[in-house]
Amino acid sequence: MRRVALLTLAFGLGLCASAQGRPPIVDVHVHTSPRYYGEVLDVLAATGVTRFVNLSGGSVGDGLEESLAAAAQHDGRVLVCANVQWRHFARPDFGAEQAALLEQAAALGARCLKIPKALGLGVPDPDRPDRYLAVDDARLDPIWAAAGRLKLPVFIHTSDPKAFWEPVTPANERYAELSVHPNWSFHGPQFPSREALLAARDRVIERHPGTTFIGVHLANNPEDLEAVDRTLKAHPNLFVDVAARVPEIGRHDAERTRAFFVEHQDRILFGTDLGYGRQLMLGSVGTNTPRLPDLFLFYADHFRFFETAERQIPHPTPIQGEWRVDAIDLPPAVLRKIYATNALKLLWGEDAPGEVDAEALLTAPGLSELF
Repeated sequence: MRRVALLTLAFGLGLCASAQGRPPIVDVHVHTSPRYYGEVLDVLAATGVTRFVNLSGGSVGDGLEESLAAAAQHDGRVLVCANVQWRHFARPDFGAEQAALLEQAAALGARCLKIPKALGLGVPDPDRPDRYLAVDDARLDPIWAAAGRLKLPVFIHTSDPKAFWEPVTPANERYAELSVHPNWSFHGPQFPSREALLAARDRVIERHPGTTFIGVHLANNPEDLEAVDRTLKAHPNLFVDVAARVPEIGRHDAERTRAFFVEHQDRILFGTDLGYGRQLMLGSVGTNTPRLPDLFLFYADHFRFFETAERQIPHPTPIQGEWRVDAIDLPPAVLRKIYATNALKLLWGEDAPGEVDAEALLTAPGLSELF
């Protein structure tokens, strides 16, 4: 813990200079386990992130109880998503069973549901073993309906970057990433097309207007802002997060991107896809294991993108591609919503936060005893 404290102090002091007026930030897209909740809060406090959502909370009888018990020790600063037990999908009443488990999860304190890309790209269809379970399979409707009834927003990861459907050759712009993670490639006839997956997800969202969905990774279509714009306008029950997609978002014309964020400012959430455990994952991971200093730079690169007007700057996740991005200089009122207000209203049921005081970053709960 002393190493964490010293690194947090060193890098936190550097970040404090730009923190004045920034709201306490909520990271809605984190993957970690209960044993690390306190450590994650301590480290993130130095960046101005004061709350986070753990999307890997587990399911009833399979880790969720432990996740919620640990979260309860941190004064509401950690929110836990429940997960679905996909291994039981072959059961005839799977949808109803999982809906009942979701009822129990909500009663225990879960505040959201996370659906992974395995739906559509990994879970086999028991009726058609050569196919994957479709995102819009009607047998899943009880789950979506229960989430709506329980007021649990659904974080849904459908599809992946466009380049993951292209041949894994040096010509692929994500070749470095796919070389490390060949199982992330969905090139070949055995996989549904990216377009088919996104269309199936949109049908689910349309079929369940009383359920709130959060399309992670900018609805997993950051390569096409116009398409995301149309999707948001067509589905008022859809929100998006920006996790692990600043590299793609920042490739567009900065003014057009800025206009998109301003127009949809009430439906965009800040997230990073931080993985925190025995090793770090900063949006993605390559051959080099990230260390704590890299985490601080990772967040600083996000803030630089959203808060400045700089051109051709490094993006937060170099393994995703060697290109540079153009920052979008969002207005303070828009930043406030994206960084915190939208998440607090949607997930915590709270009003807008105050401002971060730079000195307060070093006396945040969980940090004071480290210095």
